[in-house]
Amino acid sequence: MANGNEEDDERSPLDDTLGMRVELRPGKHLGEVEESFSVEEADYPRFRRLTFFSVLGGLCPLIPVPFLDEWARDRVHRRMVLELGESRDLGLTENEARILAGIGERRPWPGVFKGGALLVRKSARKIVRKLSKAAFYVLLLREGVEQAVETFLQGYLILYAARRAQGLRPAGRTEDRVRAVRAAIMATVEEADVRPVRQAITRAFQGSFDLLARAATLLGNQLSRLRSGGPAEKPNERLALEEEEDLLGGIVDRLSATLWGNQEYFERLEKSFEQKLSR
Repeated sequence: MANGNEEDDERSPLDDTLGMRVELRPGKHLGEVEESFSVEEADYPRFRRLTFFSVLGGLCPLIPVPFLDEWARDRVHRRMVLELGESRDLGLTENEARILAGIGERRPWPGVFKGGALLVRKSARKIVRKLSKAAFYVLLLREGVEQAVETFLQGYLILYAARRAQGLRPAGRTEDRVRAVRAAIMATVEEADVRPVRQAITRAFQGSFDLLARAATLLGNQLSRLRSGGPAEKPNERLALEEEEDLLGGIVDRLSATLWGNQEYFERLEKSFEQKLSR
């Protein structure tokens, strides 16, 4: 009987007082939503899954297959969009997922280290002769961090837009609205202060190059098979990421726990996004 009372005590502040119009947000605070999502810890699992995809995005420059990295990034972003959309019951079409993943568009935010890392990949053999192995790894990891930051911020804003009636909610959603959301996301990311996210990801990646390289090899092998097997845009295409999940679980746990606590940062990011979407 005592256990039952304790459970009732734990539920009552949410279920009885706040009802069904709040959810747990980063920083473990409760935020209102525009539709009736149940009160749940489910936002943290979504957030952790987003963090996993951001780490996958960071692996793309490390894939040991020539000229596969940008194609791999598109596949990771597309899978992230579809999975995050499913978690919010968005019912995204294939075309909408491609728009939100940025497939086929020029990249307006290449990242601080993009130029140097591209040079490394395209002229790897020549550069390796001039650079130490450690310096070569540093350049690759730097771009990996930048791509992880980009993936994380885009994914977070997709999750946020999924909560907004004028964002990605299914009711009244059009292709023009989806394109407007994508444009607002990219404009927000371009102007955002990425230092808190970059610092957290850098710390998570430091000292883990061998582990990240192994995961990148797994991802590269799978994507190579997928690419050689035909078009990857078909709706039933799925990346089987179980091995990567097992291998990267510790990094993802630490990183998501660190990022989750930064409530003020995400509030500023959301406010910036709202302003750009309203334009």
